[in-house]
Amino acid sequence: MLKTCTPRALAVLATAALGACTQAPSPLVPQLRAALPPGVTLAAAETELRRHATTYSIKTAAECDEIGRKSAMSAQLPARGGPCVFGKIPVGTDWLGGRTDVILQLVFTPDGRLADGNFEELRSLR
Repeated sequence: MLKTCTPRALAVLATAALGACTQAPSPLVPQLRAALPPGVTLAAAETELRRHATTYSIKTAAECDEIGRKSAMSAQLPARGGPCVFGKIPVGTDWLGGRTDVILQLVFTPDGRLADGNFEELRSLR
């Protein structure tokens, strides 16, 4: 005997099936926070970023200040008088065609020491 499912039951099953396919959060964000604590030099931060195949750019203090004033969406952290780094680390893709990246912003003091860092995992469809 064949049973029929209500639309609600089908929706619950579909949600559960897709939820089971969702990737767990990447351990990269906590790893980066541990590897890049305040006080780290710019050179040490670059070494850590290269270790993760990061695409990044280093901005001057003046550029950091301007980005912070003109684009609050780009700069989550205020400039601290030194250079800043914006970057993206590819984490992976899933079978649905989605991709996961970690984006980051590092802000440094005038003497080149890390003042603060922001790391966010982003998931998107291609």
